[in-house]
Amino acid sequence: AFGWGANLRYLSLAGIEVRPILQLSELPTASHGESSSDTRVLDDGIHRSVFGLAAVLGGIALAGWTLCLVFSVSPAMQTCITLITYMVITAALVVPQRILFHTTRMQLLHSLFRIVKPSMTDPVYLCDIIMADILTSCARIFSDLLLVACKLSSLFWYSRQRDLGLGYDGGIAKYVDAQQSARLCTDPGVLGAVLVAMPYIFRLRQCTNEYLRSTAGSGDAKRHFANAVKYASSIPVICLSSAQKRAAVDGTLDTKYSDWVLRFVYGLWVLSVAFNSLYSYYWDIAFDWNLGHMSDGSKLSDLVAPTEPKSPSAKTLSASGSSDFSGCATETVNVCSLDADGPDHEPSRTPLCHGSDRAWSPGRFPLFLRPQLRFGAPHLYYAAMLVDFLLRITWTAKLTSYIYIDLMAYGGFWLNVLEIYRRWQWTFLRIEKEAAV
Repeated sequence: AFGWGANLRYLSLAGIEVRPILQLSELPTASHGESSSDTRVLDDGIHRSVFGLAAVLGGIALAGWTLCLVFSVSPAMQTCITLITYMVITAALVVPQRILFHTTRMQLLHSLFRIVKPSMTDPVYLCDIIMADILTSCARIFSDLLLVACKLSSLFWYSRQRDLGLGYDGGIAKYVDAQQSARLCTDPGVLGAVLVAMPYIFRLRQCTNEYLRSTAGSGDAKRHFANAVKYASSIPVICLSSAQKRAAVDGTLDTKYSDWVLRFVYGLWVLSVAFNSLYSYYWDIAFDWNLGHMSDGSKLSDLVAPTEPKSPSAKTLSASGSSDFSGCATETVNVCSLDADGPDHEPSRTPLCHGSDRAWSPGRFPLFLRPQLRFGAPHLYYAAMLVDFLLRITWTAKLTSYIYIDLMAYGGFWLNVLEIYRRWQWTFLRIEKEAAV
């Protein structure tokens, strides 16, 4: 949340109108009588409310973490504190009263509702796409929540057995039950894999929705289909890694073919991880950031979805709006309202010219970037591409349960920090691309 607030603040300082790009319909500064045409005031209102909500939720999490340190000698108490912390954070988000940055919370909850709603007919908005992509970066958290709940239920089970005076005196059956419960809290199995896959399934549903709403055979249809393939490719990675860990924990493949089967499954896992990571990186560069333009007019994105030829009138409009920055380019955008049922008014045309823009004539822009750069300095884009590649590969270790990254000293924590940074960087250029193209 703090990262999202920083995104909004810096984009506002860079002269990018975040509100019309994300299509947020409610203005938090309207009640103070300030002009809706003042972009700086509007975007300041957004980032302040986001920072405020992040401070509230961060304070709750910090309090829970501090209590866990105080009760470090009692694992049972730590588990209870962790679960209570999650419950308090959830309650703070869903409280219906107009407190705790009500507008921002309602925008978040409405967006989450549209993301999980299994509809193939409702419009898909940019704010929901960005939110769903952020959820994919938090995929492992869903599995971790299951482990917390499992540990808490195990504590209640042991407490119940002790109160009844059973302990392990009930025989081997109760001992086996206890071992199976402990194993479940180490490896969530199929249910854990499903929870990790859910954010990718939500995003896959969005892509399928957009594909069905596109004209068959058009460039948009090809792009949405290719994007759906990207998210679908995450499912084999999750399933294969879960299967490998389950086999290692349970020893279910204790046969003469076990070594061969495990090597075969591991090979499939490596191929799946390589394809998903490299394809996702390609998509970040070619589509999400719209980079990879060549001096001859071709683009990296043409490998998947070639650009459709424009009509003569469209070419004239494009030339006047992009190659000559003395004018002001415009972009037609949809409206992302707080109403979960869809837009409530017509698309608007938003001016996208500011003093910080950098534009080059066709064929003379920096290598592998694009003619319009809203952040100006080309080296920022090159650095972002390099960092995105490195972190795309690193985050794979956290996504796959086959690698016991959590057994390393703070390994899982630092991988989470790196993924937060990658998504934070990705969001900057994702929104910048919408303002530039």
